[in-house]
Amino acid sequence: MTAITLRFDTPWLNAVSPITIRFIDTPVVVDNSFGIECGFSWFTLDAVEQSLLLAEFSSDIESKIESPWDNYNADEIKFDAVWLSNIANDSVLSINWLFNLDTQTNTSINWSLPIDHQITLSVNWVVPDEYQIQFSINWLDIAAHQLHTAVAWIDGQEQESALIIQYRGTVVDDEKSIKWGFHEPRWVCSTKYRPPVGKVTLRFNEPLSTQPNPIVLRFTASPNVCYWDDGGGLIDANPPLPNIDFKIPIEPQIRRYYLMQPTITCVRVSDSLPIVITSVSISQSRGQWARSVSLEFSSRIDAQRAHNELLLITINGYEFYAIAEQPSASKAFGIETHSSTGRSRAAELSSPYLLPISYTNTVLLSLGGIIGDLLQTTGWTVELSGIPDFTIPAGAFSVGNKTPIEAVAEAVGQLGSMILTDDAAKKLTIVPRWPTAPWEMATAVPDLALHDAVITSYSDSVSRNPLCNVVWLRGEQQGIDAKVKRAGSAGNIPAADIIAQLIVDNQAARVAGTNALAETGDKLSVNISMPVMADLPPATPGMLIGVTINSEVFKGVCDSWIIRASISDRGDIDIEQSITLISPLES
Repeated sequence: MTAITLRFDTPWLNAVSPITIRFIDTPVVVDNSFGIECGFSWFTLDAVEQSLLLAEFSSDIESKIESPWDNYNADEIKFDAVWLSNIANDSVLSINWLFNLDTQTNTSINWSLPIDHQITLSVNWVVPDEYQIQFSINWLDIAAHQLHTAVAWIDGQEQESALIIQYRGTVVDDEKSIKWGFHEPRWVCSTKYRPPVGKVTLRFNEPLSTQPNPIVLRFTASPNVCYWDDGGGLIDANPPLPNIDFKIPIEPQIRRYYLMQPTITCVRVSDSLPIVITSVSISQSRGQWARSVSLEFSSRIDAQRAHNELLLITINGYEFYAIAEQPSASKAFGIETHSSTGRSRAAELSSPYLLPISYTNTVLLSLGGIIGDLLQTTGWTVELSGIPDFTIPAGAFSVGNKTPIEAVAEAVGQLGSMILTDDAAKKLTIVPRWPTAPWEMATAVPDLALHDAVITSYSDSVSRNPLCNVVWLRGEQQGIDAKVKRAGSAGNIPAADIIAQLIVDNQAARVAGTNALAETGDKLSVNISMPVMADLPPATPGMLIGVTINSEVFKGVCDSWIIRASISDRGDIDIEQSITLISPLES
């Protein structure tokens, strides 16, 4: 047996007797009786350095390292991980490997990284000739950081080493969103004062002598007003609908001459049978609910075909409906004339086509509801224009032994209104006799504007009447007493009192009183003749018409209208319309 001599060249002051000496385990004896024995020899090569720069910015960073391998004859394994971090964030390093006795080691290290940092990975190792290294790294480079890792180890004589490195982490980026384009629709609310449309007039009727100048006017704070902004840019992608309440007057163009090709036709509506006529005259005034029609036929056969039939007369493209009710004939030597008079299609609502009725509103109804009851089962409809649809108590209105159209005319007449008919649509429109009051004509926009170029004849006359500024109105059974006075007047000149069944509401009294006051005062009656053209249609009673003649401009309400068309023996067609205007001389 060989002796072992131990020499200690340096004293150990902290040691006390006895001294325990430990020796390592006996090396593993390799059984060379079977299998394949391979010998590997290697030497240390030049240092292999791999530098990986990861530049990223992440709030949560996870770094996972898995290093599983089998080491049967390991003498020494050394793992050094050195890194530098200014401020530790969070990092997890997990290394798993397998030894002879299935040993597992988990290492968890937490640190925080700054916003700007850099990671440098440096790995030095010695491997056999045949090896494989696979890296899978996914990252997003945003900000710089640094991490230095050095790993060095010495393998035994016979070993197999597999290194797998996986990086996992939550990718965090710094995304900046810049929005441009049209703004979205929204509600905009503000207490900033918004002036009303039009001008504001302040009238002081009494002097305030006790108040020195200047006078201080105090107004209440404006309420919070909201409006809808539908979005879009400088050019609105969603333009609002135009205002359809504006009125553009009908105005014929001014020309040196007017070249017209007049036409006149007449057909029977039931079977479209042509009826030959030589002349026609159609007229209407504000007091009429149907037009008056006068026809002259070319032969007896045409007169017989048109008798009690609904006719469609077209004059220069404008259509008129008429019923030839009363035929007549005249004969002279060599001359035979057949003619007929009648009314427009609204005559279907009168006698002899409908029998008289009696009506009383048994329940509370509106004005439109009562007129609708009167027109029930007739096929005609009604529309109120410029008249409020006020409520009428039960039993307040009654009418007896009158046709439907006569009952409607009596009801609207109590309110100072009139009836306009649309024969094609079979519709009645109820409008005031004075749609525009005389004291409002100066600023009103006319429905039709005439000038000297289209006026073929002109005549006027003046009628004198007292100008009233107040009127008293009273209902009958369930009515009210009301006083309607012109604003700004003394109210000392009364008009004739009005007593009617439908004066049951302040709105009804206002409409009836306004029309009664509009009838008073001096009036200018103007008769004008003019052609019928594409840009000069037939006038309608109640129209506000502006006239420019001899450099004078005035406005008036159309009181009556008539159109005449005739065909000469040579086939020449002459068409002309005439109107009578009522223009106030004092307002």
